[in-house]
Amino acid sequence: MLSNYKYLIFDVDDTLLSFYAAFQKAQKEMAQKQGISYSEEYCRLDEKCGWRAWKESGLEDTNEPDIRENYHTYYYQYIKKHYFYLAQELGIEIDADELAGCYISSISSSKEPMEQETLAVYRALSKKYRLVLATNGIATIQKPRISEFIPFTYKTYISEEVGHIKPSKEFFDAMLQNLGCEANDCLMIGDSLTNDIIGAKEAGMDVCYYNVKKRMFKDGVDVDYEINSIVKLLEIL
Repeated sequence: MLSNYKYLIFDVDDTLLSFYAAFQKAQKEMAQKQGISYSEEYCRLDEKCGWRAWKESGLEDTNEPDIRENYHTYYYQYIKKHYFYLAQELGIEIDADELAGCYISSISSSKEPMEQETLAVYRALSKKYRLVLATNGIATIQKPRISEFIPFTYKTYISEEVGHIKPSKEFFDAMLQNLGCEANDCLMIGDSLTNDIIGAKEAGMDVCYYNVKKRMFKDGVDVDYEINSIVKLLEIL
């Protein structure tokens, strides 16, 4: 059916682009940079150090006021901590700042879509709607990654540039004000129940939960649509 939406707002990581693919690419390049053999053992150790740094940085809790205010500063700190801990585990000396820079460079060059049809569906939808990208993250990482979507995109909102992160009301309000539209003109499409679905719902938007991983979610989470494949959007819209 043809909807009355004017804007389709897409999350990026794990909605349009695979962050896991980007992380795997970075793992390989970082192992090479450190002169370490890329193996299952290295990957397990790297992921353990990454999760330790992530949890210590508190970045998972985007509802925490301190995280919302300092998210991007903590994100840079998380990357450096990750490789500091990895070097400790490996018993090697490294320049954490240099490795963090290499990691950012590697991640930013990864453009693997979540599904083979993702870009084609996005391009098709751009003929009927104004498409918007709304992502948490660092601008120097996200801008190169979304380059293939930009020709079909009306506007892009990256949290570091907006000055607020999803799911904050400030992020969604700033986006709506800049677009010059009402919340009911928009459909938010994303994989994160917290950052995308609940955040957009609280802003007054309709939402489409991109549940390609077929996660169970708690009762009380209000979704207007749920899809497990990007092509399903063409049926909804």
